[in-house]
Amino acid sequence: MAIVSSHSVSCGNAAFTRVLHTSIERSRDGIDTEVIELDLTLLQSIDRGIRSKANDHISDICCRLKEFDCVNIQMEAGLYGTVPRDIVKRFSKLVTANKNTNVTLHSPRLIAPSSSARSAIKKIFFLRLRSGLEELFLASFKSINIKINKKIIRHCIASNSRIIVHTLRAKKQIENLFSYTNVDVHPLKMVDEGHSHDPKTFQNQFTQANLDPNDIHIGMFGYISSYKGHVDALNALQQLPLNFKLLIFGRLHPAALTDGALDPYLSHLIEMVNSREKLKNRVLFLGELDDSDFLDVVSDIDVAWLPYHENGQDGSGIASLCLDLCPRVLCSSSFAFDELLKLVKYNNVMRFDIGNTVELAGKTQMILNRDEPSRPYGGVSRYNVRTQADIYLTELDS
Repeated sequence: MAIVSSHSVSCGNAAFTRVLHTSIERSRDGIDTEVIELDLTLLQSIDRGIRSKANDHISDICCRLKEFDCVNIQMEAGLYGTVPRDIVKRFSKLVTANKNTNVTLHSPRLIAPSSSARSAIKKIFFLRLRSGLEELFLASFKSINIKINKKIIRHCIASNSRIIVHTLRAKKQIENLFSYTNVDVHPLKMVDEGHSHDPKTFQNQFTQANLDPNDIHIGMFGYISSYKGHVDALNALQQLPLNFKLLIFGRLHPAALTDGALDPYLSHLIEMVNSREKLKNRVLFLGELDDSDFLDVVSDIDVAWLPYHENGQDGSGIASLCLDLCPRVLCSSSFAFDELLKLVKYNNVMRFDIGNTVELAGKTQMILNRDEPSRPYGGVSRYNVRTQADIYLTELDS
């Protein structure tokens, strides 16, 4: 079996691919799985000459895929290009390279939220023209991903490729809009059943960062990006007692790095931490963790915060890890969490409205006053890394 994806780079899709690769090979004897790694440096370039080389790279991969019994394509649009036309064209080649192909759609939004358009029209109606037009432009820009998704799904249908999504909502939208039923649902799973962590990992973090074991340590994980809600987290922290500390484990996404300039979102976070009295000596940026250390730290943090804003994603590897490993999790009312919690019932989670920092601070204290739940925190009989591996092997069973 081949998995087409990023693999060795720092990104969420690569982390999931590493888990998937290992779990498939462990699931059955005789299954040989190979990750066909995408060259993101080539594929994400907008230089005409390099884009041509990227197309050759995709053609080379297609030749290799013909040799496998089945193929999975991890579809996150940004992995395959920057120009929408390139993304769709490259995917169309890959999905037809092997007749036994399934496709994982990580962000398959097909219907734009109507709230943004309504808000923009209302502003224009009341003569707030500039603000309204800016909002309409932003909504139009976001619709590009929806147009890409629709074309990707049409190519899947044309090749009769099975689609794997992470939510019932995504499955229903594909079935309703395209009358296509060859769709399976499985939430992202990143942790082996019975996983045991090494407490020394977090103890080392304590020692190196000179943390006080009597404090309450709140963790945020993953790439530092505005939709992750770090600003909300800092505002909520100011409303909590001084012994509550926020540990930010993560880094800027490689795609956000630019020559000679500091990322404006990160700059804003640093300015908040340095200028606000109630945040001084209470926020630590502790950098990116490797896969195993990540699991250890998430398991031992007092509380995990997931104050995500809505961004169109259907699955979050970070959320899956936190919910499966951390004894207390606060997550926002984003659609992705709504849909995940329909599939898996967790006993370690409390919700709050997106952006409501008063609610986030209050429920953090509430969840700490509850008895710590026992593991597993969510039902693992229906959805786990083994059932996830089985989903990907359906073509081999037919």
